[in-house]
Amino acid sequence: MLKRIVQAVLVATVAMGGTAHALEKVVIQNGSPVPAAAYLDYYVADVAGFYEEEGLEVEHRYSQGAPQGTQIAASGGADMGQLAFEPYLYGYSSGMRGQFYFNSNHYNVFFIGVPEESDIHTVEDLRGKTIGVSNMGSGSLIVARSMLRDAGIEPDPSVFLPVGTGDSAMQALKSDQVQALSLWDGGYAGLERAGLKLRYIHHPKIGWIGNGGLFLSDSSIEKNREKAIGVVRALVKARIFIKENLDAALDIYWQVNPGAKQGATEEEAHAKGIAELEFLSPFLVDAEVDEIGRFDLEALETYLEVMKEEGVLSADLTAEQLASNELLDEIGDIDVEAVRERAREWN
Repeated sequence: MLKRIVQAVLVATVAMGGTAHALEKVVIQNGSPVPAAAYLDYYVADVAGFYEEEGLEVEHRYSQGAPQGTQIAASGGADMGQLAFEPYLYGYSSGMRGQFYFNSNHYNVFFIGVPEESDIHTVEDLRGKTIGVSNMGSGSLIVARSMLRDAGIEPDPSVFLPVGTGDSAMQALKSDQVQALSLWDGGYAGLERAGLKLRYIHHPKIGWIGNGGLFLSDSSIEKNREKAIGVVRALVKARIFIKENLDAALDIYWQVNPGAKQGATEEEAHAKGIAELEFLSPFLVDAEVDEIGRFDLEALETYLEVMKEEGVLSADLTAEQLASNELLDEIGDIDVEAVRERAREWN
Protein backbone atom coordinates (compact mmCIF):
# COMPACT_ATOMS: atom_id res chain seq x y z
CA MET A 1 0.00 0.00 0.00
CA LEU A 2 2.77 2.42 0.93
CA LYS A 3 4.43 1.88 -2.43
CA ARG A 4 1.19 2.89 -4.15
CA ILE A 5 1.07 6.01 -1.98
CA VAL A 6 4.68 6.85 -2.88
CA GLN A 7 3.89 6.36 -6.56
CA ALA A 8 0.79 8.54 -6.31
CA VAL A 9 2.72 11.34 -4.61
CA LEU A 10 5.41 11.19 -7.30
CA VAL A 11 2.83 11.31 -10.07
CA ALA A 12 1.01 14.18 -8.40
CA THR A 13 4.25 16.11 -7.95
CA VAL A 14 5.09 15.74 -11.61
CA ALA A 15 1.56 16.72 -12.63
CA MET A 16 1.73 19.89 -10.54
CA GLY A 17 4.73 20.89 -12.57
CA GLY A 18 2.55 20.80 -15.67
CA THR A 19 4.62 18.21 -17.56
CA ALA A 20 4.63 14.44 -17.29
CA HIS A 21 8.15 13.04 -17.13
CA ALA A 22 8.72 9.37 -17.78
CA LEU A 23 11.07 7.51 -15.49
CA GLU A 24 14.52 6.97 -16.98
CA LYS A 25 15.32 3.31 -17.61
CA VAL A 26 18.38 1.76 -16.01
CA VAL A 27 19.50 -1.83 -16.60
CA ILE A 28 21.59 -3.44 -13.86
CA GLN A 29 23.29 -6.74 -14.67
CA ASN A 30 23.73 -9.12 -11.75
CA GLY A 31 26.50 -11.69 -11.62
CA SER A 32 24.40 -14.64 -10.46
CA PRO A 33 21.80 -16.76 -12.26
CA VAL A 34 18.77 -16.09 -10.04
CA PRO A 35 17.39 -13.51 -7.60
CA ALA A 36 19.13 -13.77 -4.25
CA ALA A 37 19.16 -12.25 -0.78
CA ALA A 38 22.52 -10.68 -1.62
CA TYR A 39 20.63 -8.14 -3.78
CA LEU A 40 18.17 -7.21 -1.04
CA ASP A 41 19.08 -3.53 -1.02
CA TYR A 42 18.38 -3.31 -4.76
CA TYR A 43 14.98 -4.95 -4.32
CA VAL A 44 14.05 -2.67 -1.43
CA ALA A 45 15.20 0.39 -3.38
CA ASP A 46 12.74 -0.64 -6.10
CA VAL A 47 9.67 -1.75 -4.17
CA ALA A 48 9.91 0.92 -1.44
CA GLY A 49 9.98 3.64 -4.09
CA PHE A 50 13.53 4.95 -3.67
CA TYR A 51 14.38 4.49 -7.36
CA GLU A 52 11.22 6.32 -8.36
CA GLU A 53 12.19 9.24 -6.15
CA GLU A 54 15.34 9.46 -8.27
CA GLY A 55 13.29 9.38 -11.48
CA LEU A 56 14.54 5.90 -12.31
CA GLU A 57 12.98 2.65 -13.45
CA VAL A 58 15.48 -0.13 -12.78
CA GLU A 59 15.49 -3.52 -14.48
CA HIS A 60 17.57 -6.31 -12.98
CA ARG A 61 18.98 -8.97 -15.25
CA TYR A 62 20.74 -12.18 -14.27
CA SER A 63 23.56 -14.18 -15.85
CA GLN A 64 25.15 -17.61 -15.70
CA GLY A 65 27.86 -16.27 -13.42
CA ALA A 66 30.08 -13.34 -12.54
CA PRO A 67 32.31 -13.57 -15.66
CA GLN A 68 29.35 -13.40 -18.02
CA GLY A 69 27.71 -10.62 -16.02
CA THR A 70 30.92 -8.61 -16.02
CA GLN A 71 31.37 -8.99 -19.75
CA ILE A 72 27.81 -7.81 -20.38
CA ALA A 73 28.13 -4.75 -18.16
CA ALA A 74 31.61 -3.82 -19.42
CA SER A 75 30.64 -4.12 -23.09
CA GLY A 76 27.56 -1.92 -22.86
CA GLY A 77 24.95 -4.68 -22.67
CA ALA A 78 23.77 -3.11 -19.41
CA ASP A 79 24.13 0.34 -17.88
CA MET A 80 25.65 -0.97 -14.66
CA GLY A 81 26.43 -4.23 -12.94
CA GLN A 82 26.25 -5.61 -9.41
CA LEU A 83 29.39 -7.70 -9.67
CA ALA A 84 32.38 -9.24 -7.95
CA PHE A 85 35.89 -7.90 -8.58
CA GLU A 86 37.61 -11.07 -9.76
CA PRO A 87 36.24 -11.38 -13.32
CA TYR A 88 36.88 -7.68 -13.85
CA LEU A 89 40.52 -8.12 -12.86
CA TYR A 90 40.93 -10.77 -15.54
CA GLY A 91 39.28 -8.42 -18.01
CA TYR A 92 41.39 -5.45 -16.92
CA SER A 93 44.53 -7.23 -18.01
CA SER A 94 42.90 -7.58 -21.45
CA GLY A 95 41.82 -3.96 -21.74
CA MET A 96 38.50 -3.89 -19.88
CA ARG A 97 38.02 -0.58 -18.08
CA GLY A 98 35.58 0.58 -15.45
CA GLN A 99 35.24 1.22 -11.73
CA PHE A 100 33.25 0.08 -8.69
CA TYR A 101 31.27 2.81 -6.91
CA PHE A 102 29.34 1.18 -4.06
CA ASN A 103 30.82 -1.46 -1.75
CA SER A 104 28.32 -4.27 -1.25
CA ASN A 105 29.96 -6.20 1.58
CA HIS A 106 32.32 -6.09 4.52
CA TYR A 107 33.63 -9.52 3.52
CA ASN A 108 34.72 -11.46 0.44
CA VAL A 109 31.54 -13.02 -0.95
CA PHE A 110 33.40 -16.18 -2.02
CA PHE A 111 34.33 -18.76 0.62
CA ILE A 112 34.26 -22.49 1.29
CA GLY A 113 31.51 -24.36 3.11
CA VAL A 114 31.56 -27.85 4.63
CA PRO A 115 28.87 -29.80 6.53
CA GLU A 116 28.80 -29.01 10.24
CA GLU A 117 29.62 -32.64 11.06
CA SER A 118 32.58 -32.73 8.65
CA ASP A 119 36.10 -33.38 9.89
CA ILE A 120 37.30 -30.55 7.64
CA HIS A 121 38.13 -27.57 9.84
CA THR A 122 40.92 -25.79 7.95
CA VAL A 123 41.97 -25.29 4.36
CA GLU A 124 44.77 -27.81 4.96
CA ASP A 125 42.12 -30.44 5.69
CA LEU A 126 40.91 -30.10 2.09
CA ARG A 127 43.93 -31.98 0.78
CA GLY A 128 42.68 -34.92 -1.27
CA LYS A 129 39.08 -33.67 -1.17
CA THR A 130 36.78 -32.64 -4.02
CA ILE A 131 35.27 -29.17 -3.93
CA GLY A 132 31.98 -28.37 -5.65
CA VAL A 133 31.62 -25.11 -7.59
CA SER A 134 28.62 -23.72 -9.43
CA ASN A 135 30.53 -23.84 -12.73
CA MET A 136 34.15 -23.73 -13.84
CA GLY A 137 33.88 -20.05 -14.72
CA SER A 138 32.65 -18.91 -11.33
CA GLY A 139 34.52 -16.22 -9.44
CA SER A 140 34.42 -18.47 -6.40
CA LEU A 141 36.95 -20.71 -8.14
CA ILE A 142 39.52 -17.92 -8.10
CA VAL A 143 39.29 -17.41 -4.34
CA ALA A 144 39.22 -21.15 -3.64
CA ARG A 145 42.38 -21.69 -5.69
CA SER A 146 44.11 -18.90 -3.78
CA MET A 147 43.06 -20.45 -0.46
CA LEU A 148 44.41 -23.86 -1.47
CA ARG A 149 47.66 -22.46 -2.79
CA ASP A 150 48.15 -20.44 0.41
CA ALA A 151 47.79 -23.72 2.34
CA GLY A 152 50.39 -25.48 0.17
CA ILE A 153 47.85 -27.46 -1.87
CA GLU A 154 48.19 -27.38 -5.64
CA PRO A 155 44.75 -26.35 -6.98
CA ASP A 156 44.68 -28.81 -9.86
CA PRO A 157 41.48 -28.55 -11.95
CA SER A 158 40.56 -32.09 -10.92
CA VAL A 159 40.05 -30.80 -7.37
CA PHE A 160 36.92 -28.93 -8.49
CA LEU A 161 33.63 -30.35 -9.76
CA PRO A 162 30.75 -28.29 -11.23
CA VAL A 163 27.63 -29.01 -9.15
CA GLY A 164 25.42 -26.01 -9.87
CA THR A 165 23.59 -24.31 -7.01
CA GLY A 166 20.61 -24.99 -4.79
CA ASP A 167 19.28 -28.56 -4.74
CA SER A 168 21.95 -29.94 -7.07
CA ALA A 169 24.77 -28.54 -4.92
CA MET A 170 23.10 -29.86 -1.78
CA GLN A 171 22.68 -33.32 -3.27
CA ALA A 172 26.32 -33.43 -4.41
CA LEU A 173 27.41 -32.67 -0.87
CA LYS A 174 25.01 -35.09 0.83
CA SER A 175 25.96 -37.92 -1.55
CA ASP A 176 29.67 -37.29 -0.86
CA GLN A 177 30.25 -36.56 -4.53
CA VAL A 178 32.02 -33.51 -3.14
CA GLN A 179 33.20 -32.94 0.41
CA ALA A 180 33.07 -29.13 0.32
CA LEU A 181 31.48 -26.31 -1.65
CA SER A 182 33.00 -23.12 -2.98
CA LEU A 183 30.09 -20.74 -3.57
CA TRP A 184 29.14 -17.17 -2.71
CA ASP A 185 27.14 -15.70 0.16
CA GLY A 186 23.80 -15.68 -1.65
CA GLY A 187 24.22 -19.29 -2.73
CA TYR A 188 24.95 -20.37 0.82
CA ALA A 189 22.06 -18.33 2.21
CA GLY A 190 19.65 -20.31 0.02
CA LEU A 191 21.13 -23.62 1.23
CA GLU A 192 20.84 -22.49 4.85
CA ARG A 193 17.21 -21.54 4.23
CA ALA A 194 16.61 -25.05 2.86
CA GLY A 195 17.94 -26.53 6.10
CA LEU A 196 21.53 -27.43 5.19
CA LYS A 197 23.84 -26.61 8.08
CA LEU A 198 27.36 -25.66 7.06
CA ARG A 199 30.57 -24.48 8.64
CA TYR A 200 32.54 -21.88 6.70
CA ILE A 201 36.20 -21.28 5.94
CA HIS A 202 37.24 -17.84 4.72
CA HIS A 203 40.36 -16.71 2.91
CA PRO A 204 43.06 -16.03 5.55
CA LYS A 205 44.18 -12.74 3.98
CA ILE A 206 41.20 -11.30 2.12
CA GLY A 207 38.26 -13.13 3.67
CA TRP A 208 36.99 -9.99 5.37
CA ILE A 209 37.59 -7.49 2.57
CA GLY A 210 34.60 -6.63 0.39
CA ASN A 211 35.15 -7.74 -3.20
CA GLY A 212 32.26 -6.39 -5.19
CA GLY A 213 29.69 -3.72 -5.76
CA LEU A 214 28.10 -1.43 -8.30
CA PHE A 215 30.21 -1.40 -11.46
CA LEU A 216 30.16 1.01 -14.39
CA SER A 217 32.39 0.86 -17.43
CA ASP A 218 34.32 4.01 -18.33
CA SER A 219 31.94 4.73 -21.19
CA SER A 220 28.87 4.13 -19.02
CA ILE A 221 29.95 6.47 -16.22
CA GLU A 222 30.33 9.23 -18.80
CA LYS A 223 26.79 8.65 -20.08
CA ASN A 224 25.06 7.60 -16.87
CA ARG A 225 26.76 9.47 -14.07
CA GLU A 226 23.62 11.20 -12.77
CA LYS A 227 21.67 7.94 -12.95
CA ALA A 228 24.45 6.19 -11.04
CA ILE A 229 24.34 8.85 -8.31
CA GLY A 230 20.59 8.24 -8.08
CA VAL A 231 21.09 4.48 -7.80
CA VAL A 232 23.71 4.93 -5.08
CA ARG A 233 21.47 7.33 -3.15
CA ALA A 234 18.59 4.84 -3.40
CA LEU A 235 20.82 2.01 -2.17
CA VAL A 236 21.87 4.00 0.90
CA LYS A 237 18.21 4.66 1.70
CA ALA A 238 17.42 0.98 1.16
CA ARG A 239 20.04 -0.08 3.68
CA ILE A 240 18.64 2.34 6.25
CA PHE A 241 15.19 0.85 5.56
CA ILE A 242 16.41 -2.75 5.96
CA LYS A 243 18.19 -2.01 9.23
CA GLU A 244 15.04 -0.36 10.58
CA ASN A 245 12.54 -3.08 9.59
CA LEU A 246 13.91 -6.45 8.51
CA ASP A 247 10.41 -7.96 8.47
CA ALA A 248 9.34 -5.43 5.84
CA ALA A 249 12.49 -6.16 3.85
CA LEU A 250 11.66 -9.88 3.98
CA ASP A 251 8.18 -9.18 2.60
CA ILE A 252 9.75 -7.23 -0.26
CA TYR A 253 12.24 -10.03 -0.94
CA TRP A 254 9.41 -12.53 -1.20
CA GLN A 255 7.60 -10.26 -3.67
CA VAL A 256 10.67 -10.29 -5.90
CA ASN A 257 11.60 -13.93 -5.29
CA PRO A 258 8.44 -15.89 -4.33
CA GLY A 259 10.33 -19.18 -4.43
CA ALA A 260 12.36 -18.05 -1.42
CA LYS A 261 9.29 -18.33 0.81
CA GLN A 262 9.48 -21.85 2.19
CA GLY A 263 7.77 -23.39 5.17
CA ALA A 264 4.73 -25.40 6.20
CA THR A 265 3.37 -22.42 8.15
CA GLU A 266 3.74 -18.65 8.02
CA GLU A 267 5.75 -18.82 11.23
CA GLU A 268 8.17 -21.38 9.77
CA ALA A 269 8.49 -19.43 6.51
CA HIS A 270 9.18 -16.24 8.45
CA ALA A 271 11.84 -17.88 10.61
CA LYS A 272 13.59 -19.35 7.56
CA GLY A 273 13.33 -16.08 5.68
CA ILE A 274 14.80 -14.00 8.49
CA ALA A 275 17.63 -16.53 8.90
CA GLU A 276 18.43 -16.19 5.19
CA LEU A 277 18.50 -12.38 5.35
CA GLU A 278 20.59 -12.38 8.50
CA PHE A 279 23.20 -14.73 7.03
CA LEU A 280 26.48 -12.75 7.06
CA SER A 281 24.30 -9.76 6.32
CA PRO A 282 26.03 -6.54 5.22
CA PHE A 283 22.65 -4.84 5.64
CA LEU A 284 22.58 -5.24 9.41
CA VAL A 285 26.09 -4.01 10.20
CA ASP A 286 26.20 -1.04 12.53
CA ALA A 287 27.54 1.83 10.46
CA GLU A 288 27.11 5.57 10.24
CA VAL A 289 24.98 6.59 7.28
CA ASP A 290 27.90 8.35 5.59
CA GLU A 291 29.92 5.11 5.78
CA ILE A 292 27.35 2.94 3.98
CA GLY A 293 28.76 1.62 0.71
CA ARG A 294 32.24 3.09 1.16
CA PHE A 295 35.36 1.20 0.12
CA ASP A 296 38.38 0.79 2.39
CA LEU A 297 41.01 1.56 -0.22
CA GLU A 298 43.91 0.53 2.03
CA ALA A 299 42.35 -2.92 2.50
CA LEU A 300 41.81 -3.17 -1.25
CA GLU A 301 45.56 -2.83 -1.81
CA THR A 302 46.00 -6.05 0.20
CA TYR A 303 43.30 -7.68 -1.89
CA LEU A 304 45.02 -6.66 -5.14
CA GLU A 305 48.35 -8.05 -3.91
CA VAL A 306 46.71 -11.45 -3.36
CA MET A 307 45.10 -11.35 -6.81
CA LYS A 308 48.49 -10.61 -8.38
CA GLU A 309 50.01 -13.55 -6.52
CA GLU A 310 47.23 -15.75 -7.87
CA GLY A 311 47.81 -14.54 -11.41
CA VAL A 312 44.33 -13.06 -11.73
CA LEU A 313 45.78 -9.58 -12.21
CA SER A 314 48.83 -9.23 -14.41
CA ALA A 315 48.59 -5.46 -15.09
CA ASP A 316 49.33 -2.57 -12.76
CA LEU A 317 46.15 -1.51 -10.99
CA THR A 318 45.77 0.52 -7.80
CA ALA A 319 42.90 0.46 -5.33
CA GLU A 320 41.97 4.00 -6.40
CA GLN A 321 41.63 2.81 -9.98
CA LEU A 322 39.59 -0.22 -9.01
CA ALA A 323 37.09 1.48 -6.71
CA SER A 324 35.90 4.98 -5.89
CA ASN A 325 33.80 6.67 -3.22
CA GLU A 326 33.23 9.78 -5.33
CA LEU A 327 29.58 9.08 -6.17
CA LEU A 328 28.82 8.62 -2.48
CA ASP A 329 30.38 12.03 -1.91
CA GLU A 330 27.81 13.49 -4.33
CA ILE A 331 24.55 12.01 -3.05
CA GLY A 332 23.87 14.93 -0.71
CA ASP A 333 22.03 14.83 2.59
CA ILE A 334 19.51 12.06 3.23
CA ASP A 335 16.52 12.52 5.52
CA VAL A 336 17.32 9.45 7.58
CA GLU A 337 14.32 9.75 9.88
CA ALA A 338 11.93 9.94 6.92
CA VAL A 339 13.40 6.72 5.53
CA ARG A 340 13.14 5.03 8.91
CA GLU A 341 9.53 6.17 9.27
CA ARG A 342 8.71 4.71 5.86
CA ALA A 343 10.23 1.41 7.00
CA ARG A 344 8.35 1.41 10.32
CA GLU A 345 5.03 2.14 8.61
CA TRP A 346 5.50 -0.37 5.81
CA ASN A 347 2.42 -2.56 5.36
